Amino acid sequence: MLPSRKSRLAAAVLSLLLLTPGQASAAPDDLPFTGGGGVTLHGTLIRPKVPPRAAIVLQGGSNWRVRADLRAHADMFANLGVTTLIYDRRTVGYSTTQRDYGLLADDLIGAVDALRAQPGVDPGDVGVWGVSEGAWVAPLAATKSEHIAYVITAGASAIPGASQTAWYWGNVLRHQGVSGSLLRALPYTGTRFAVGAGLFPQAGYDGVAVLKQVRQPILALWGDLDINHPPEESSRIFADALAANPNHAIRFVPGGGPDLNETTDRGFDKLPTLAPGYPAAVDAWLGHRTGVTVENPPKQERLTEPLPPLAWYESPWAQGIVLLALLGAFLGCVFLRRSARPARLLAVSGTATVVGFLAFFAFMQMGGMKNIGPVVLGRPILWLLLQLLAAATMVAAIGTAVRYRRSPAQRKRTFTLLGGSLVFVPWALYWGLLVP
Repeated sequence: MLPSRKSRLAAAVLSLLLLTPGQASAAPDDLPFTGGGGVTLHGTLIRPKVPPRAAIVLQGGSNWRVRADLRAHADMFANLGVTTLIYDRRTVGYSTTQRDYGLLADDLIGAVDALRAQPGVDPGDVGVWGVSEGAWVAPLAATKSEHIAYVITAGASAIPGASQTAWYWGNVLRHQGVSGSLLRALPYTGTRFAVGAGLFPQAGYDGVAVLKQVRQPILALWGDLDINHPPEESSRIFADALAANPNHAIRFVPGGGPDLNETTDRGFDKLPTLAPGYPAAVDAWLGHRTGVTVENPPKQERLTEPLPPLAWYESPWAQGIVLLALLGAFLGCVFLRRSARPARLLAVSGTATVVGFLAFFAFMQMGGMKNIGPVVLGRPILWLLLQLLAAATMVAAIGTAVRYRRSPAQRKRTFTLLGGSLVFVPWALYWGLLVP
């Protein structure tokens, strides 16, 4: 039976109310509390205008810095009648290369304890919400504190962090039209190198073992357009891990991006507004929190790939020695005027390839594989230029060997350059510079 016009109108009005930030209190309370290790953190308490039904603390992801970053989600919960606490992430003990989920969980527990003590809050009905990286922290906090009543995760990944990041970066590059060796060199090889170099904290964190210990009711949500946290794989792993939990729900929000924000580009952009179906999904679950609901996940175009540890020749120290050898062989001969033309070309092109690759690698890592510029023949222009330089280096190496001179000075330079070329070949093949 189709709904009546009045019921459709009522549903539309309810949806607008749930998505309107103005329903939350305009004068939120500031709330300091003690986090893990005794650090003082500061939060904002947002009380609903409607009669409160529960309370919750929000835990952001790796992009979260200050409480304002979570305000859209906080307003949504307040509009649902949930007293909500958001807070600034710690500045000590958390960085690009250092983080401890146990410490973040202690911060979250400290926020829960502070919220439980507030007037008008039922201390027995305070839950936690976590998005992205925070979706690992929230369940961990629930296993460490009996005072947490329920858990909600948004955009959780059940895949180890390094593999999930490699999958996401591959999605971003493919979306920009990239194909060929770069899809292997940066997302896969580059991520493995970052892990081996200690630049990827908590790369092998086992969130599945934590999920199996969660006894509180838990709602796990994903956007069906999540290109960051593999929704099909993660949701199936969640379902298996939570099989012994009698009160869990796994649901998907139509049109939702990685953090359940709206998107106009299939998850590759992020609007400030939340996906329309998100508040309704939370609202429905908060009213019951019992039983098991597992929806069918959206289909992933490709699966994640395990990242094996680095072999000895891939290790940071081995790669460092190779780079020093290449720069020593090529750069040391750049300004030698008496060298034959192929030798000078070899020195210049070899130096430019090595230095250019290092700059390109750093640029892509810091930019998250985004804004890579025009793509030609499936390659960003800078990558195409590096591949052409690598090919020129090989041609120059052959020319240098053919025009070998037997004078002592020339022989020494030639041996140095050709020795560098012998090291250059496997290095360039490994990083995809000599691969289509």
